[in-house]
Amino acid sequence: MSDGSAAFAGLVAAHHARTPPRTGSLIVTIFGMVALPATAPIRLSDLQDWLAALEIEPGLVRTALSRLVADGTLLRERDGKAALYRLSDRAQRDFRQAADLIFGREIPRPTGFMHLALLEEGSPRTKLRAVLSEAGFVPLAPNLVVSPEHAGVPVSLPAGCLLLRSEANADLAARAPSLWPLTALQEGYRAVLEHARALEAESSTLGPGRGFLARILLVHEFRRIVLRDPFLPAELLPKNWPGAAARQALDRALAAIARQNMR
Repeated sequence: MSDGSAAFAGLVAAHHARTPPRTGSLIVTIFGMVALPATAPIRLSDLQDWLAALEIEPGLVRTALSRLVADGTLLRERDGKAALYRLSDRAQRDFRQAADLIFGREIPRPTGFMHLALLEEGSPRTKLRAVLSEAGFVPLAPNLVVSPEHAGVPVSLPAGCLLLRSEANADLAARAPSLWPLTALQEGYRAVLEHARALEAESSTLGPGRGFLARILLVHEFRRIVLRDPFLPAELLPKNWPGAAARQALDRALAAIARQNMR
């Protein structure tokens, strides 16, 4: 990495510092950025070349691809001797929804209120908790779960639940760090902010190839955080929450890299 920018090397090091580094998750980001807009397949050889430049071995790439095929995210095809991978129809829908959030086309807007779902006596609570967890609710009490209300997003609960609505308050703010991973999210957003600022400052040192990889890694870092963000009302967040600043820094860095590659 000595021939590239320190900012790019820092992103690569951040990815490898995780245990495990989650090659499959990075491949998901690549498909979201490369394959989804073009609705086109990606060659195995291209994936291996890109990830080899990020110090990821071909064997790890093949293993991750096999898992993504097995879970229905990717479809494997052949073009003569070349192996191709494309997004499944289901994955395309999921990826578009995620991309809207990642790139700021559809950002949840907290209203300042919370949805409370009371699990009624005699209801199948274990099953209901699993369904409500998928919908973004977290446990507040043995028979009560809570989720932030977002403008324009209707809530439909399964039978056996009673939907209540409450304004975010100081009591809930005190419990928020134990209900949602706010510390980890805050640290993640701050890391994205630092990486993005460094890449923007060093964008002129990146050629097209390394600029392409830098964009993927930076978006991947942001994706890891933003898709876990519950988008709570400001009343429940720590002071100086870095989510908006990280998104703005991401946008500036991606634009700076794109401008350099157009010259």
